[in-house]
Amino acid sequence: MSSRTISAPKIRSIMEKAAMYTMNVIEIFDENICDLINNICSSSQMPPEYVITLLLPAIGHFLNGSQIRTNTGTTTNIPFFTTIIGYPSVNKSSATEAILSACLAIEKHIGIKPEESRINCSATVESLLTELKNTSPKLIQIWDEAATLLQSFGLYKQGGAAYDRSIMCTLYNSSSVVKRQTKSGNITVENPVLNIASAAHPVDIFSCVSGEGDDDGLMARFLFSVPQPCIPLSSEIKLLDIDEPSFTHLLYIIYCFNMLEPCDVRRNDD
Repeated sequence: MSSRTISAPKIRSIMEKAAMYTMNVIEIFDENICDLINNICSSSQMPPEYVITLLLPAIGHFLNGSQIRTNTGTTTNIPFFTTIIGYPSVNKSSATEAILSACLAIEKHIGIKPEESRINCSATVESLLTELKNTSPKLIQIWDEAATLLQSFGLYKQGGAAYDRSIMCTLYNSSSVVKRQTKSGNITVENPVLNIASAAHPVDIFSCVSGEGDDDGLMARFLFSVPQPCIPLSSEIKLLDIDEPSFTHLLYIIYCFNMLEPCDVRRNDD
């Protein structure tokens, strides 16, 4: 992270301007998913922008390596780096906890052991690449405090090794091979897919974006959400409707639709 700081009035001004741009849930998801999101948000007093922003990386993760074809005919992975930005005590943790709980429930259901979890919390880029190589090339990071993640980006190494930030950019760009060369050894990861969902305080993000260290465009790869926090009236707080699907149901369905390897699909067609 940059050592530069940004003034409190400037932060308030940015937050106020950003909050003016609201998300229209029905323009992003269909009616059933909108009902699911509204059910969780109204019972947990969370802005829908929090949920949608963190849901995207989870969806990308449970696509299980499925790719899309661009208008130019190029196939690419579907990674999301996202961050919700808010002052302390605006319920950011509830959003990250909701997504994390769903991911953990699915891993338990499909038999992934805790020590083999695809939910990664590596504190350094070297550790992350090691997990991508040895545990799974498809990982998701869910950070309740993005400061930990941002600080790991700044751990540049000397002696000819690639910079941490450039490695993260390469992971986002869906490169087929990612290499890390250090004095202690080399790491090569084939076809990695990394999704990141995080929450942050305004000063952590704005100071980083405005600093000199973002010439590589790393922060431009993140989708940020800065909704206007609100305190609902007691009459507006609803109990969770247990008959509505949960994030666990949604993400598990996505996983099931993307759990087969291409060769398995061809055999079934035969």
